Amino acid sequence: MYELLKSYEGIGKRIFDIEELKQILGVDDKYTKYANFKKRILLKAQEDLSLHTDICFTFEELSEGSRRVEKIAFYIKKNTPNEKTKPQARQEPKNHTDSTAEDLWLDEIRSFGVLEEVLQSQIIGQYDEKFILETLKYCKAYFKATLVTNKAGFFLQALQK
Repeated sequence: MYELLKSYEGIGKRIFDIEELKQILGVDDKYTKYANFKKRILLKAQEDLSLHTDICFTFEELSEGSRRVEKIAFYIKKNTPNEKTKPQARQEPKNHTDSTAEDLWLDEIRSFGVLEEVLQSQIIGQYDEKFILETLKYCKAYFKATLVTNKAGFFLQALQK
């Protein structure tokens, strides 16, 4: 994943068809369910690259007229030293189950394409967790029913309104 995204770092964005991406990564026959692919490949790579490399990424799931995720848009940027340390602060859970639940909803927000610095400073820093979760639930339901191209922007607007 690193080599693939590193080659598009200068452009900053790359869209892949799900099946094409699985084939490039050599896992096309291993993960038939998208949820497993997302959890074991995409989110794991996102965390590992953020912690251990000079690049990091966010991604947006794209659907064309259906609820099924058909493409993924990757947003690639340089990984600054401050960003490398942010995820490590989260890795020391007070309560393992609480941390896992928090990681899941934070990952869902990241999957909309919300950048880590926006997540930390403008969302977690300004809104109550319960309100964030309610807004996340609303947005997920809305995204299932309506095609939204800029999920990050929609989510941030929903928080503000």
